[in-house]
Order: sequence, then structure tokens, then C-alpha cells
Amino acid sequence: MTTLINFIKLIRPINLMIIVLVQCLIKFLLINHFIEQPGLDNLNFFLFITSILLITAGGYIINDIYDEKIDEINKEDRRIINKKIDSKVAILWYFLFNIISLILITYICYIINKLSFSLIFLYSIFALWRYSKRLKTSFLKGNLIVSWLVALSIINLGLLDIIPVIGIENSSEIIFKIILVYALFSFLMTLSREIIKDTEDIEGDKIGNANTLIIKLGLQKTKLIINSINFIVFFLIGIWQYFQYSLSQSTFNLPNDQKMQIWGADINSILYVIFLQLLIIFFIIKCSFATNTNDFSFLSKISKFIMITGIISIAFFTLNYIN
Repeated sequence: MTTLINFIKLIRPINLMIIVLVQCLIKFLLINHFIEQPGLDNLNFFLFITSILLITAGGYIINDIYDEKIDEINKEDRRIINKKIDSKVAILWYFLFNIISLILITYICYIINKLSFSLIFLYSIFALWRYSKRLKTSFLKGNLIVSWLVALSIINLGLLDIIPVIGIENSSEIIFKIILVYALFSFLMTLSREIIKDTEDIEGDKIGNANTLIIKLGLQKTKLIINSINFIVFFLIGIWQYFQYSLSQSTFNLPNDQKMQIWGADINSILYVIFLQLLIIFFIIKCSFATNTNDFSFLSKISKFIMITGIISIAFFTLNYIN
């Protein structure tokens, strides 16, 4: 029983649950609501989710295997590899997870007649391995690859669920563009958080001869980069706010005085986005005054909360649109 609990800890169950939440929100409260016959039925979507989770869990396993020495310094109390689970056992699970995930995704891609899309998932497995072995301790490359893979996991759902029906379903193109916007948001927020995590792990990374942003540029420049990324997010959300405001001030001549509803442009959605902006402002202020590990640990939690809040807006916008 203890071994099972340790294995569950190894694959980061909370992070996996967040992945499930994100994918389900996009699938059931965006794609399925606006597209009558998407590419994936519920069974194939479940297989898709399973494949994503297995690849991600495998990524966590291989990352901890390569990070064993650094983790002895940064988080010895939470280290699992060769302390609670033998690395040889862990590597077997790593290969098993990836093999099963590739079988599942190849089947799905075959069913939707997009077999070449399975190569994207093979690339994700390779990229996670390369990140864990070489890129994690490199200057910015590791941060970028993790952020890109998070965004790609969102884009992949659009590729498998929408591309097979693009042009056939009326809403398919605009929904795919919305998914790309959320993928960009996830990329930027993940990039910010990955840099923050490097700042938390600086002591172990120094001993491991890492070349991360904080080690290369120092604290002040690293904080400036983190805040610059969040200013970009703030600006992009501001563009959406301008779109919301413009629509709220527009009138449309519709028969029988019908009211035109547009997804994400009602008053409740406007207030939701303002709340998201306030969170980002709070984050930027806290980052400006951050000086120690505890400060950056708090910033990491706030960054994750902002990202989840942003993704949950899908549900908020759709439910308000329905009502």
C-alpha cells in the first residue's frame, strides 16, 4: 500500500487532475456545445485523455530519475526515486506508460483518419525525455519546451476533435481559434511559472552545474523577465476586454427585438475577466518585491491559480451564454 501511495505521489496526481479538468472543459463546454458532430466521440475522448495522462505521468517519472541528485538538495524530504521506489522499477513504468499511450493515440488517429497526428504524441514523449536529460538545466530552453508541451496538449484536442470536421461544421474554425488563444495563455503562464520554479530550486541547480535563468542573469533580471511575461498576458487579456466592451456597446437590428448573445461578452463575463486582470496585477506586484524561496513558492501557487482561473473561464462564459 505504501509503495502505491509513493508511486501516486511520483506521477503528480494533482497536476494530472488539472489536465483532466482543462481537457474536459474544452471538450464538453466549448467543442461539444458549439460543434454538433466533432471528431471524437466520448469513448475516443476518454482514450485521448488517458494517452495524455500516461505521457505526462511518464514525463514526471523520467524527470525525477534524472533529477535524483539535484532533488537530494532541493527536496530531500519529498524525494521518491531510489529512496521509496527503485529507479529500475520506475523506468519500467515509464516505458510501459509511453507504449500504452502510443497504442491508444495511434488507434484514435486511425479512427478519425488522421494517422499522421500520432507523430505529434511521439514527439511529445521524445521532447519530455530530452528535457529531463539535457534541457531542464539549460538556459531558457527547458522552460520553453515545457511551456510549449503544455500548450500543445490543448492544441492536440483541437487537432483531433475539430480538424476532421473543419469547414463542415459552421463553428469549427472560430472554436479552433479560441482553443489556440487558450493554448497561448497556458504557454505564457506556464513559462512564467517554470522560471519561478527554477528560482525556488537555485541551490540544488548550482551544485548540479545548471545554467538556468536565475543562475545566469541574477534575481533582479529574472524577476523582470517574469513580470514582462505577465505584462504580455495582461495586454492580451486587455485586447479581449476591448472586444467585450465593444460588443456590449453595440446594437444589432434583429427581428422581434431579439437580443443577440455572444460567447464571453455578457456583463458577468466582463466582470470575470476584470477579476483575472486584478489577479495578474497582484502577481506582478508580489513578484516585484520577492526576495526569497518562500516568496517564489507563493508566486508559483498564485501563477497556477491564475492559469486555472483563466481556463475555467471557458465554463463561466459558456454557462452564461446558455442562460
